[in-house]
Amino acid sequence: MDHTQGHGEHAQSTHTAEFSDTADYIASTGSGADGLVRIELDGNGRLWDVVLDPQITELTVDDLRTALFDAITEAQAGLVAEHRTDYENAVADVNTTAERRFAEISAALHGLTARAVTR
Repeated sequence: MDHTQGHGEHAQSTHTAEFSDTADYIASTGSGADGLVRIELDGNGRLWDVVLDPQITELTVDDLRTALFDAITEAQAGLVAEHRTDYENAVADVNTTAERRFAEISAALHGLTARAVTR
């Protein structure tokens, strides 16, 4: 069965499973050979789909191998960057919460100090 028929210039993803887990989504993609090869990874970094344009048959075996490596490497790099961004956002959230709590504690201590001075 040719999943790429009728999809225009580039093939479309053939993976249509229901999303049952937070990792069950396309988290990162990479392409090679000017888009003739696309690799899709899920949120856990597992292979979600390999999408091949019908024009892939025009590539030599070495060019196909290179395109696959390029697509996989790009998809993995995107996943690492996404997780790094998630980590940086989490750290920023923790810092914001800590700063807010520190400001609350500081205000409370200032209030206690002011009351102690007036006694």
